Amino acid sequence: MKKSFRLAAFVLLFMGTGNHASAEEKVNVAKQGTICGRIVDTSKQTLPGATIYIEKLHTGVTSDMNGYYTFANLTPGTYTVKVSYVGYTPVEMSITIPAGKTLEKNVILNEGLELQEIVVGGAFQGQRRAISAQKSSMGITNVVSADQVGKFPDSNIGDALKRINGINVQYDQGEARFGQVRGTSADLSSVTINGNRLPSAEGDTRNVQLDLIPADMVQTIEVNKVVTADMDGDAIGGSINLITKSTPYKRLLSATAGSGYNWISRKAQLNLGFTYGDRFFNDKLGMMAAVSYQNSPSGSDNVEFEYDTDKQGNVVLVEAQKRQYYVTRERQSYSLALDYDINPNHRITLKGIYNRRHDWENRYRVTYKDLDKTGLDKDGDMQQAAQIETKGGTPDNRNARLELQQTMDFSLGGEHQFGRLSMDWGASYARATEDRPNERYFSLKQDFLGFNVVDAGNRFPYIATDVSLHNGEADDRGKWKVKELSESNQNIYENDWKFKVDFELPLTNGFYGNKLKFGAKYASKTKDKEVTAYDYTKSYSKVSGTAYMDNLASQIRDGFMPGEPYKATDFVSKEYLGSLDLSTLEGKQVLEESSGNYHATENIASTFFRFDQNLGKKMKLMVGLRMEATHIKYNGWNWNVDEAENETLDNTGDSKHNYVNWLPSVLFKYDVNDDFKVRASFTETLSRPKYSALIPCVNVNRKDNELVMGNADLTPTISYNFDLSADYYFKSIGLVSAGVFYKKINDFIVDQVLGNYMYQNYEYKKFTQPKNAGDADLLGVELAYQRDFGFIAPALKCLGFYGTYTYTHTRVNDFNFEGRENEKDLSLPGSPKHTANASLYFEKKGFSARLSYNFASSFIDEMGKVADLDRYYDAVNYMDLNASYTFGKKIKTTFYADATNLLNQPLRYYQGTKDRTMQAEYYGVKVNAGVKVNF
Repeated sequence: MKKSFRLAAFVLLFMGTGNHASAEEKVNVAKQGTICGRIVDTSKQTLPGATIYIEKLHTGVTSDMNGYYTFANLTPGTYTVKVSYVGYTPVEMSITIPAGKTLEKNVILNEGLELQEIVVGGAFQGQRRAISAQKSSMGITNVVSADQVGKFPDSNIGDALKRINGINVQYDQGEARFGQVRGTSADLSSVTINGNRLPSAEGDTRNVQLDLIPADMVQTIEVNKVVTADMDGDAIGGSINLITKSTPYKRLLSATAGSGYNWISRKAQLNLGFTYGDRFFNDKLGMMAAVSYQNSPSGSDNVEFEYDTDKQGNVVLVEAQKRQYYVTRERQSYSLALDYDINPNHRITLKGIYNRRHDWENRYRVTYKDLDKTGLDKDGDMQQAAQIETKGGTPDNRNARLELQQTMDFSLGGEHQFGRLSMDWGASYARATEDRPNERYFSLKQDFLGFNVVDAGNRFPYIATDVSLHNGEADDRGKWKVKELSESNQNIYENDWKFKVDFELPLTNGFYGNKLKFGAKYASKTKDKEVTAYDYTKSYSKVSGTAYMDNLASQIRDGFMPGEPYKATDFVSKEYLGSLDLSTLEGKQVLEESSGNYHATENIASTFFRFDQNLGKKMKLMVGLRMEATHIKYNGWNWNVDEAENETLDNTGDSKHNYVNWLPSVLFKYDVNDDFKVRASFTETLSRPKYSALIPCVNVNRKDNELVMGNADLTPTISYNFDLSADYYFKSIGLVSAGVFYKKINDFIVDQVLGNYMYQNYEYKKFTQPKNAGDADLLGVELAYQRDFGFIAPALKCLGFYGTYTYTHTRVNDFNFEGRENEKDLSLPGSPKHTANASLYFEKKGFSARLSYNFASSFIDEMGKVADLDRYYDAVNYMDLNASYTFGKKIKTTFYADATNLLNQPLRYYQGTKDRTMQAEYYGVKVNAGVKVNF
């Protein structure tokens, strides 16, 4: 608190200085004028980050992400206004500001001479939009425009994010799902749409599924690595803001159609897109509508292994699996943006986006169990077992497991100018859901087996003599038996309501001008998880016996990418599993599946003030303070299983927790010259615990001797962030930048896993509970370079290079993890040490080609009970290639083709050491081609 009061006093001192200067102008306050408008280019595309400067007043503003600008608190008179933008010829114009009124002035900029030789937009057009936005930003921000996204072969937002400096992404079924910013786990960053945090369709985490949103539905991706006081504070790594398509300056119409192919599914893909925008009623009403559709059959070849420690502490292989996945992923996305200009001082906006993703998945899995139990037991029997399992669904869901995830965000807002005071307000509703109806599993098990495991502990262990449903002992003890026939229904839904109002008051203009910004926000969230499951094993075995043997299908395809030793196996077919009428069978509820159900409410009230002060012509200072008061209430279920396998499920009752965070920020920017910018900052940010971690539950399983507990007493993770960066912007579109950052992270959260744990006078073999595990230091360096080669020779201007590199070093302090307190050199979970991007592109006479490379080093993903069981996400190397040809002026037509994952990079985890594979999942190469038309 003392620190916050000192910061407040510092701000008030600046405000007092500014008010002294403004006192002389009070007689004219009522007569002050305003100028506003939109900055566009000759093709009527909006230009974000343009600089609008009045030399006489020594003051300026920048256009926002939609090209709008507002210049308030101007003394009536005639001024020369200069508008400039990277790669465009500056415009100077004489403007007369009326007394007490607002003048609307739109500005059209022409491309500079260096760019006019580039025939049809392309990589350079996207770069200059992004660079202009970054150049004008007070904080450290990376921007990717829609033009740039279109130049990479990225199907969703996650794939586009991996091109940004300091961003690493984690994959699911060959597509980027979660984003990590600056060496922090995905839990420590936020994803917002138009500034509002998106709810998560996942049941346990706050992470937003980036593969839900097609890349072509977003106008700009903005990664704020330094969070200012007017932004939500839950962004330790950074805030990923997705800006949806806004209303155009003129009529816009475009369409896309394409197809593709994947060698696992061996089926064609379909990609469609359509965008229409225009202005009506004398340009007062603007509208932009967009739709995107993608249907992508794919799949993966997967092997998984589980290790544990024996009584002597040796690491042993206990389980192995081979898996075949077939997945069809269908995305639908719809967006609408409306704005209405009541008059130059008042504007109303409405934005909405709806995303819907179907995942139809069939999984065929063989599991080899108890591999650590070698030899014979006391009765002379072999001790290992095998299970063969089919995952599917009902005919209504294509006999596959359907995962239907939906997100939507609808926001109503207004921008108003009352003399010098500007106000913007917003009200929004967002919802995220995940439904898994009629998810079915059919599993068969054979006991009393002995396996010859080859290469145990190495990258790809395998079973020398495989199992078969057609082999089995004659007596009941060695036969294949139905282990599981189950069906579950899962519903997860999160509803968010948000209301905010912000005010901005310019106090003085000039070299020492300043302004005050302040506001408040209220967010109310509810989150529910409901899972019900029934087991029909006994009833099926009694009624149908071995009828499944007449309904088998061979899986594990030819060319299975983990290797030739993993052979094809017969499984119960998905058609047979889907055809079973379970209503005729007697089922028993599986209470374990419902033990993770919960209901949560979370209300956050926040307020902030921000003071911006010019320190002469070249320096700016921003100081701010944000307060966030969090009120949470959770309830869940306690699950108990006694040694006789009797189960109970009891409600935990409500658990409440309230806390307040004060989050100061100080940002400094030094414009050495128009092309060289230096930034420094200090901010405090937080990350709230996962939903599932806060459930006040105790799940006791005496049968398996396991105990799982929630932790309602978890506190947020807090980070103190220091940043220093320098950027130099080339005249010919490009930049070189270098930065260093440090984060002091307190109370990070991990799941603690213990063996032989005593609870209520009973010892459990395995105990799991999330906890605040300790503190960490994170030190990082960021480097970026992008430029065309025209500085070498004019003929090389058509070639360019884009490259980024981020290094992070983390060290865990005061590790509060029982049994591992004294370990040294522990790294923060979710923190890769090296991430890098490189892209070589060619652009000339409408032809464009780009070869892209992405790298991230391995990092610890989950802590084990001992270091040898820690789970690591392995290093990745991705390479993509795409090309396009654009022609036409009034109607621009682009033919494109791309190939992704050329190196066939698998998703790979390892346990303890790099050669001890935990999972290796291969997706193969994907190719796409199509046409885009812009009218």
